[in-house]
Amino acid sequence: MAITLQVDDLLMEADGIRLILFGLTTEQLLMLRLRDFDAVSQMMPYFHSELYKRLDVSIVDHIILEKLLGLSDEEAILDYSYDRLDAINRVLDQEYQLAFLLKPITPAVVKAVADAGDRLPRKSTYFYPKAPAGLVFHRLV
Repeated sequence: MAITLQVDDLLMEADGIRLILFGLTTEQLLMLRLRDFDAVSQMMPYFHSELYKRLDVSIVDHIILEKLLGLSDEEAILDYSYDRLDAINRVLDQEYQLAFLLKPITPAVVKAVADAGDRLPRKSTYFYPKAPAGLVFHRLV
């Protein structure tokens, strides 16, 4: 689908932090580009690593949802979808109000954040394919 290709092209551009927002209008995707990382970094909890603060999902979680929209974990009614087209369709069907489309986090980033002694934001570590539950065993003895 054309929307999916356009999202992939926009998100994969390497210069800076980019987020795609869908839902303010149904005719277009809006690209949000972070211009002043230092200001955003100061708004994040101090104990997080620099790498954590530069993640798209951290910026959505801490800056957009908490700081700009004033939503706490208890107040926010959020849903997560690993499928971009599904999220767009749910906005079009008025099941969602807005959709933020983010770059996926790679296993290397997960390791780097863990090596820095940090934890990733909620729902940011979806990987596919997943091993079926109960299929993987490791003998401990």
